[in-house]
Amino acid sequence: MPPRKPFFIQISDTHLFEDPAARLWDVAPDAMLDRTLDVLLAAAADPEFVLVTGDCSGDGSRQSYLRLRDKLNGLSAPVHYLPGNHDDPVLMAKLFAGRELAPHAKLVQVFDTCGWRLILLDSAVPGQDGGCIGSDQRIWLGKTLEAAPLTPTIVAMHHNPLPVGSAWLDAMTIADAEPLLKILDGAAQVKSVLFGHIHQQFDVRRNGTAYMSVPSTFFQFKPRSPEFAGDRGSQAAARIVSLSGDRADTVLVGADGSMPLTAYRQ
Repeated sequence: MPPRKPFFIQISDTHLFEDPAARLWDVAPDAMLDRTLDVLLAAAADPEFVLVTGDCSGDGSRQSYLRLRDKLNGLSAPVHYLPGNHDDPVLMAKLFAGRELAPHAKLVQVFDTCGWRLILLDSAVPGQDGGCIGSDQRIWLGKTLEAAPLTPTIVAMHHNPLPVGSAWLDAMTIADAEPLLKILDGAAQVKSVLFGHIHQQFDVRRNGTAYMSVPSTFFQFKPRSPEFAGDRGSQAAARIVSLSGDRADTVLVGADGSMPLTAYRQ
């Protein structure tokens, strides 16, 4: 059954490399993304937009970004990109937004659609696996939330702002998560917080807000593992978010075409 409109699509951690035939952990990122996009074209055509929550590239190469842009153009919708720890934000700004990113600037966005506000935060820190929002971005977030207290809002970023129960992943989360969460806890209009980074499904509620990751389109990590471990039993997926009034209902769509893989009602 097609998703209820209006809706948008979240994908994450595509990890494309300069070489389209490259493989990592015996998996080809390009081929896995193509498979996921084929499913989306068949099951979720005509989204309002596509949200990519970081690690667009596995090596920060120009060719990987150009190829990703070309692939996502097939969904015939605006695409909003966030940087992850494997990305080159300066190159992303140039190729995806046609602008020069000033030194130490962040790729933040805010836009309104279908009665909702989307706030996209940049948690990437050059040269580090972990993330940080920073005081300037937190101030901007607070002011942006204060400007529309009655508008249902979704906040997105690359890194997980909450621990997920895997020691090695929780060592590379958002360094200033506590002050970030304080802002989010105080904003009743924030219905969902979306992220990637952890290469697995994660859904939890905190103070009435749903915190949700989407699996990678590339390769999954084993949940609750104290050290790095792949999970070949879990498949690549995308998240479809349907917007209705002040409610966001979501489903995970598996790269094998299963829909819903899991469902969540806000």
